[in-house]
Amino acid sequence: MNQITLRPRSELPSSLDASRIRLDEWIQLSTLEIERFELQSRSGPMAIGDLFEVSVQSKASLPRLVFDGCMQRVSGIGFQHKLGEILCESNVGDHAGSCMSGGRIVVCGNAGNYLGSPIGSRNVGMNGGQMIVEGSAGDDAGHRMRRGEIWIAGNVGTRLATWMVAGTIGVAGTCGPTIAYGMRRGTLIFGQPPTLDERRFSTPIPLRSAFLALLSRNCDAKWMTPDFLQSLDVCRGDQLIDGRGEIWMPTSSAESTKTGAST
Repeated sequence: MNQITLRPRSELPSSLDASRIRLDEWIQLSTLEIERFELQSRSGPMAIGDLFEVSVQSKASLPRLVFDGCMQRVSGIGFQHKLGEILCESNVGDHAGSCMSGGRIVVCGNAGNYLGSPIGSRNVGMNGGQMIVEGSAGDDAGHRMRRGEIWIAGNVGTRLATWMVAGTIGVAGTCGPTIAYGMRRGTLIFGQPPTLDERRFSTPIPLRSAFLALLSRNCDAKWMTPDFLQSLDVCRGDQLIDGRGEIWMPTSSAESTKTGAST
């Protein structure tokens, strides 16, 4: 197996689109072939070799692509990712992990908008795999998510998990308004009590789930400690569409999680 490392030669141009990068295809390429690979930008196609220093190491335990530098100006990292690991050592731009179906993406900083969400005319977002964001994420994370896991150690913006069908999303910090609008199934786990619309979600009750034991043994999110998992409440919704999704939250502040406003 190969580990491919991309290190920016200088500040990257804005609106650079990395959605053409496929790790499962790149592991078959030589260093020279990767350097000649082109990405789209606002000013036209640009070769990887002009943007990044490229190094390829063999004998890795699994296929891996490492972005060794800030990718905040780069969109579409991990689009349709399905094999191996993508490691981003700093921030990333919009649409990271969009439409991914397998493998793992780790962001050691903040993520932009549309994390794990569809791109363009596609109507399915993240459909498998695992995404870990060690910082915060922007708006519209997990939109139309169907399978997989998203773990966010910081805060998240507005419209989290809208029209979510299945999967698991965990957020350790605060969350913006319009949570889980149109959510049909799946699980949201909050480290801090969210503000929910009481017309769309049931009254929180103590959580009893066999899934808790599995999470405590296998979850890679550092904030999901055994103590945290021992005292959670759950509510269900979105009831306006007969949704059966679950929202888990700390028990102590359950009384303050509901509002009559549309949030």
